[in-house]
Amino acid sequence: MTSSSQVRRSRRETLEAQRLATARKERRNKILFTSAGLLVFAAVIGVAIWGFMGTATDGGDATPPNAVSDHGIAVVPLKDSIPTLEIFADYNCNGCRSAHLTLNTLLEEYTEEGKINVVVVMLNFLDNSRQPAIASACSDFYDVFPQYHHELFTAAPDGFDSELLRETIPEKLGLTGVELLDFQTCIDTDATGAFVNSQSKYAGKKGVSSTPTFLLDGENIGEKIFNQNTGTYDPALLKAILDAQ
Repeated sequence: MTSSSQVRRSRRETLEAQRLATARKERRNKILFTSAGLLVFAAVIGVAIWGFMGTATDGGDATPPNAVSDHGIAVVPLKDSIPTLEIFADYNCNGCRSAHLTLNTLLEEYTEEGKINVVVVMLNFLDNSRQPAIASACSDFYDVFPQYHHELFTAAPDGFDSELLRETIPEKLGLTGVELLDFQTCIDTDATGAFVNSQSKYAGKKGVSSTPTFLLDGENIGEKIFNQNTGTYDPALLKAILDAQ
């Protein structure tokens, strides 16, 4: 027998699913492209109009919805009066992968509890890391950036191929039909290319020359959270620093 609380919970979950679907559709429809002053809305025909943006060198000028100014993507919408941790990472960086897998559980917990802002700055210092950076930026248009970002670090320790970026990961995260085609076109046309380029420029301004780098309100805490005994980034050390803020 179904209790009234279960019914209410089911209704809330249904409404939340409907809200997310509506928000995702509206967000896709608000991706604007400018060509000689003409605004083009990416609705159902969005699968074809990523190509209007940018140049072959710089890529398109689509900016992810959760972008922070001209750099980085916030894992959850930023909150005032709490610390901000910027994580500079390269998807082909083994140290970045190790750090993510070690620290992610703590960071998820603290972002969900509103204790910290986390901003991911995607760099492409290493070979073959630009395409996954483009793909992860595209994923933010479909409200799956944190999940896609995580999958990139867990699904391909030996590199990335087109099928993984365009099909395996997005389908696992629930992108199908027009959304999936639109997402794939975003990747294929380098739609977020200018935004990805801006990440490297921002890193240069901040003096970041290697990955991973962790800036907590501007302070580099990488050495403080690296455990010399284990040779890994230590969530306990990071927790102690965050709890002291």
